[in-house]
Amino acid sequence: MLKKIQVLSVFLLFFFMLPIITGLLPFPNNEKYELPKPEEKQMVFASTEITETEQKATDISPTMDPFDVLFVFTHSHETYKPYAESESGTVAVYDDQANLFTMSKVMEDYFRLNGLNAKTLDVDVMSVMQKKGVTMSAAYDTVRPYISKELKTNSYDLILDIHRDATRAEQSTIKHKDVKYAKIAFVIGAENPNYKSNLSYANALNQSINKIIPNISRGIIEKKGAGVDGVYNQDLSKNLLLIEIGGIDNTEDEVYRTIAVLAQAIAKTFVNEQVAKDDSQALLPTNETSNS
Repeated sequence: MLKKIQVLSVFLLFFFMLPIITGLLPFPNNEKYELPKPEEKQMVFASTEITETEQKATDISPTMDPFDVLFVFTHSHETYKPYAESESGTVAVYDDQANLFTMSKVMEDYFRLNGLNAKTLDVDVMSVMQKKGVTMSAAYDTVRPYISKELKTNSYDLILDIHRDATRAEQSTIKHKDVKYAKIAFVIGAENPNYKSNLSYANALNQSINKIIPNISRGIIEKKGAGVDGVYNQDLSKNLLLIEIGGIDNTEDEVYRTIAVLAQAIAKTFVNEQVAKDDSQALLPTNETSNS
């Protein structure tokens, strides 16, 4: 009986192990299954080449030409009492070290901050006059060949001959929102062939700057007749303006504030409005008809 039980146990063990043994044998259908590797996707890169037609279609922003301004300082040693005193310790209305000409670099910076390309005519006119031994009345004749030479090689959208007036603080200063500014005035020589064009530029700027700071401009002063120049070299360019900024009592800060306002007015009047005009023109429908 015990022997039968042993034989039966061996027989049952064999049948239990048979599927496992069979699975380990190297039959074709029993090869180890491996998960398939994911197929690598081929990257397709867009062409970087742009056709001429596509370029014209996408490039719709017009290139804005820079607005170039030339500073001229005919009376280069004109200065402001507080400025001269702080720089040299001398109270003066003319100074060969601290003056309008030496302030020009800061003025250029204020213009550049408003998107304007500013450059100063590189001549200290009153130093040249002193070397030649000529009087103040010869200032415009002294600077004239320098302006002429500059305009033969470079063109400018606006030329500003910057001066300081002889008025006192009461007439040369304005307070706006508790901040003081040096007043400004435009001088036009009424005896030059570009008179109407010069006047047009002055009128536009006069209106624009007064909109920014009301009454900062003392207006437009026309000069002609005996005892005055009447031309001020404005015959050399249709866009040459003589500007008086402040008077002898104005501080450096008051002058620079006005320079900043002047730069804003120029940008608004001659640059921003022109860009807006160009943009509006670009949106206008054309008269072209389609062939489709």
